[in-house]
Amino acid sequence: MKKMHKVKDPELFRLIKKFLGSYLLSIRQRSDNTADSYRYALNLYLVYVQEKHNKALSEVQCCDFSQENIHGFMEWLKNERNNECTTINQRLSHLRTFCEYLHKNGKIAYSDLNDIALISRIKDQRKQELICLSIEQTKLVLKQPDIMKKTGRRDRFFIALLYDSGCRDQEILNLKVKDFAITKNNDAEIRILGKGKKYRATPISSEVARLFREYCKDYHPDTKESQDRLLFYTVRNGLTAEMSADNVQRFMKVYEKSAQCVDRTLPHLHPHLFRHSRALHLYIAGVPLPLVAEWLGHSNLETTLIYYAQASLEMKRKAASKLADDDKSVFREDITFKYADDEKILKKLSGLK
Repeated sequence: MKKMHKVKDPELFRLIKKFLGSYLLSIRQRSDNTADSYRYALNLYLVYVQEKHNKALSEVQCCDFSQENIHGFMEWLKNERNNECTTINQRLSHLRTFCEYLHKNGKIAYSDLNDIALISRIKDQRKQELICLSIEQTKLVLKQPDIMKKTGRRDRFFIALLYDSGCRDQEILNLKVKDFAITKNNDAEIRILGKGKKYRATPISSEVARLFREYCKDYHPDTKESQDRLLFYTVRNGLTAEMSADNVQRFMKVYEKSAQCVDRTLPHLHPHLFRHSRALHLYIAGVPLPLVAEWLGHSNLETTLIYYAQASLEMKRKAASKLADDDKSVFREDITFKYADDEKILKKLSGLK
C-alpha cells in the first residue's frame, strides 16, 4: 500500500483553493478560462518542485515559491517541455500573481516577493515572424489521423474545428454539444464563450459540419440526450473525463511527426498555430482586419494588429501565391472566404445579427 504523507503546509493548499476560487473569480473578476490557466500553471509548478526536490506533493510548502525555484521552473519549461517564450512568460506572470497573494496572506516575506519580481521575462532571440501553416500543410495535417479508428475520427474533427473556427483550444474544449448548431438550410455555427465571459457566434463550413455529424455518431449517438454534455471528452478505464489541453498536445505531437515525414518544412504543431493560420489565410484572402479581429474574438483591434504587423511582405507574397493555387481553402465551399461580399456573415461577425 502506498504510504500516505501528512500535509506539511496545509495553509498553502487552503490558499491555493481560495486563490483559484473566490479570489480570481469574484474579487479579481477573472473568467473561468483565466482561472483554468492559473490552475494549469500552478499544477505544472508543483510537478517541477516535486521532481527537483524529490518531494511528495504533501511536502511542498509556501517557501518553495522562491526566486531560485521559479527561475529553474522557467528553464525547465524551455528545455524539458519545449515551451515557447510567450507561454513561459505567461506562467511567470501567473506565479507572480499567486506569490503576491501569498504575501498578502503573510506566507512569504516582502523581500522574497521582491526577488521574484526581479525575475526577467524570457526574450525570444529568434527573428520575430508569424509562423503559420500553408493551405496545403493544413490539408496534410488533417490527413494524418487514422479515420478507421474512433479516436482518429475524433482527432480529425477536433483539428478541423480548431482551424475552421479560429478558436483558442480551451474554447473548443469548453464546447457543449448544444453549442454546435446546424440550421435547416444546412448553415452551421458554434457559440463560443470567450475571454471576459463574452459569447460570440462563429460560422462553420459545411465540410466541418459533416465531420461533426460523423463524430456525434461515435461519441454522442443520442444527440438529444447529449445536449448539455461536453462535445469533446476522453474515456479511461470506463470513466468519462473532460479532454485536457495535454490530451490535445499529445495527439498533435503524433501527427506532427507523421506529417513531417511528408513535408520537412512543417512547423511545430500546437493549437494556437491553427488559429494564426486561419486568421492569416483570411487576411491574405482579402477579409478586412477588423473582421478578422471579430473572427478571433479580439475585443481590441490592436491585439490583432500585433499578430499581422509581423507578417513580412515576402511572407504575404508567398502565402498569397499558395492561396492562388488550385484550391484556395482547406474545406470545399469555405464560406469564410466570401465574407467581404456576404452581408449576412458580416452582420453575424459584427454582432448585428
